[in-house]
Amino acid sequence: MGKWKEQYPDRRNAHRNDCNANHGGYTRDVTPARAYTLTWTSKVRVVFFFVSSQTQTLSLAVPTTMNRKLVSPFSQAFFWYCFCLLLSTASTVHSQEEETPTLKYTLSVAVDKESLYVVDLDLPGVWKVDGDKRELFVRGSKFLRKPLNRPRCVAIHPAGGILVGDSATREVYHVAAANAEPKPLCNARIGIAMALAVSPDSKFFYVGDAEKRATFRLPIDGGEPELIVRVNARGLAFDGDGALWAVTPDDAAVHKIDVVAKTSTPVITGRPYQYPNGLVWLGDHGMVTDGYGKSLWKFTADGKTELWFEGEPLVGPVGIAADEKSVYVADPKKLQVFQFDRASKASKARL
Repeated sequence: MGKWKEQYPDRRNAHRNDCNANHGGYTRDVTPARAYTLTWTSKVRVVFFFVSSQTQTLSLAVPTTMNRKLVSPFSQAFFWYCFCLLLSTASTVHSQEEETPTLKYTLSVAVDKESLYVVDLDLPGVWKVDGDKRELFVRGSKFLRKPLNRPRCVAIHPAGGILVGDSATREVYHVAAANAEPKPLCNARIGIAMALAVSPDSKFFYVGDAEKRATFRLPIDGGEPELIVRVNARGLAFDGDGALWAVTPDDAAVHKIDVVAKTSTPVITGRPYQYPNGLVWLGDHGMVTDGYGKSLWKFTADGKTELWFEGEPLVGPVGIAADEKSVYVADPKKLQVFQFDRASKASKARL
């Protein structure tokens, strides 16, 4: 039997003419995303191109050294078996793309007036929720290294739409409107974007990068990341005075960051939270989600922290956002976003 080997893994998006020049074969009006070579004798080699998720089609390149003939009836039969197998695979993937989307893993949330934007890591994509209406705002690709394949964090863009951090492409994207093409903003210079926050003047956005264990700043329209501090932020939020607050998985759980001086001060230390994930600022205090603790914690700028809510309906809270009256918590284990009243702590499901 033959062996499959991926060809040119770093050139998956090369133009078909470039592929033709390398293989001496031909393709039919497609731009291949992946090329695979099947070899079952030293003289017979066939190259299949598996193309982008948008077209979900297959193309075949047959090297000229074969004179477009296979060496035996067995080889012919095996060739067509492999071809039909790949065609079936492409059809299956295409049907998966077209299926009605459902909630998979609700990881992060942002609020804009009456609208919620909810990151779904495993769908992948971002949902928009208005009242009782839920619709898919943008859908990511199911293919690795394609836009929004692994979205993790979201923030409201001041010019409209949303910012989304995507670990699969090492990017932060601006999605300006529903189903708009994601616009890359950092030229793949961010490793794993875990948290996003927009500056009070709307000129910059800040990113917590788990790969580099640092917090970076970029122009709101994109550019080169600028290192601010070596703080491994998993949640970011600005307070009314322009200070940036960050929650981390480290011993110093909460940091106060001076974005002008590029310094940070540990405020909450000693690991009071089991597994902190997200952070939001609420006027005179902050709030942190604790995934393992199934809880929400309140903290103040003087370093005091106390339990604000614990237990049902929370099972594994991660992302958090807030407006004047409510706190919104994304819980992927419940496939839900819970809205908590800031005064009474009463909660309701939003998805």
